[in-house]
Amino acid sequence: MNGTEMAPAMALALSANFGGVEAWREAAVALDHAQGGSGGELQLVFQAHDGRLVNQWAASDVSPADGDGVVLLTLQRPVAQGLDRIAWDPVYERYQHAVEAASVACGATHDDVGDALLLDVRRAGVFEKAAVQLPGARWCDPGTVASWAATLPTDREVVVYCVYGHEVGRATALRLRAAGVRARYLKGGIDGWQAAGRPLQAKQASP
Repeated sequence: MNGTEMAPAMALALSANFGGVEAWREAAVALDHAQGGSGGELQLVFQAHDGRLVNQWAASDVSPADGDGVVLLTLQRPVAQGLDRIAWDPVYERYQHAVEAASVACGATHDDVGDALLLDVRRAGVFEKAAVQLPGARWCDPGTVASWAATLPTDREVVVYCVYGHEVGRATALRLRAAGVRARYLKGGIDGWQAAGRPLQAKQASP
């Protein structure tokens, strides 16, 4: 994968927040057009307080207004001309660091799982190829978290897990917490769980 290609987890993040990579591109161009003749640049920003990615328009020397945003990408006008020249590797790296910093306090250890509601949030393609999952877990597509977050109980601990406990599980937990769910991500993901000799079961069909 070269620097202009997008990592699957970065594409997932854009899907979870904008409905797809193409939808993000369209939103970016629309925001550019809405500025008329004004100057400035488009910023793709990670908001630590709710784990969301947002587009915003700002003068080139302006930081995110909410105080906890991390600028992942800037595009000068005309935005449409720059979309196919984005070096995605550093964008993804900044995203990983931002999610890690924002999620430090919401990690769950193996012993914390207990009676929590377990959600398998591995990417759809990864889950499809998997053979096992944590006992009692059900798969939820992390790319559509906005559509199912409201269906979860707010009076029960929820633990989500991805493969390694990196940005997929962490970002999903942040999104759920912002929606009022008592969610945490499993440190080390299912890979760490399996390496520790913890119990697994055959993968159940996704809903």
